[in-house]
Amino acid sequence: MTITEAIRFYEQQLSTVTDHAEAGAMTTLLLEHVLKIDRTLFHKLQHTKVTVEQQQLLSQLAEQVMVGRPLQYVLGEAWFCGLKLEVNPHVLIPRPETEELVEWIISNCRFPVSKLRILDMGTGSGCIALALKRRIRKAEVTAVDIDAEALAVARRNAQLLGIDIQFVQADLSAIDTWEQIPDMDIIVSNPPYISAEEKNDMSANVLDHEPHLALFAPDNDPLFFYRKLVVLAERKLTHEGQLFAELNATYASEIATLFQKAKFEVALKKDMQGKDRMLRAWR
Repeated sequence: MTITEAIRFYEQQLSTVTDHAEAGAMTTLLLEHVLKIDRTLFHKLQHTKVTVEQQQLLSQLAEQVMVGRPLQYVLGEAWFCGLKLEVNPHVLIPRPETEELVEWIISNCRFPVSKLRILDMGTGSGCIALALKRRIRKAEVTAVDIDAEALAVARRNAQLLGIDIQFVQADLSAIDTWEQIPDMDIIVSNPPYISAEEKNDMSANVLDHEPHLALFAPDNDPLFFYRKLVVLAERKLTHEGQLFAELNATYASEIATLFQKAKFEVALKKDMQGKDRMLRAWR
């Protein structure tokens, strides 16, 4: 089997469980992972043979995808803002919408940066914190999560990428754990915001595999963590500081009102699907 034949074969296999475009994208990622070859070289190496061992591994990985396991967990890696990150079921798979949030934060920074303190509350894989530190080299970035297993993943990602950020285990819902967090110029968070009623609209591969601690708001209250973020912003933002958050678009206006009642100026931003998915708050 050549690389070209492998692409055709696995695209056909994966097309039985998803659309053709997605099957093609998955096949590319599988081949990159197993063959250790950049996709841009596939056309130059189209007649290169795929070894029997490589075919066996490709088939094993493809079978896991076909039974519903997310490809990123199958590969143990995901791409975010040009960074290859380790991911496992202790952390959410980074989404393109969150990349938009990172870009919005950067567009609201004043350059050149001489000093900037950034807090990523609920860091998970560390994707936001690491992407911001890579793009804003002089920033001091602190990544916080309640889950020790998630922090371990984020720490490994920082080490693998050679990016120097700080890590703190703390709970957004427990104010007494914030003592170790200094004042910040930017706070960013993508908190759990899905309500129980929305479970029926979620795909099975997300619901069955990604960490519920990072997905679902407690007590079926989708505004729970946003109320905590208001308090965090009041206590930890510097005078000209800004808070950025990813939103449940269904409750965007209600979340904006929470910050407005606390005397913050608020801006909402739509994602690539035209939904209000991001919030910026400042005094």
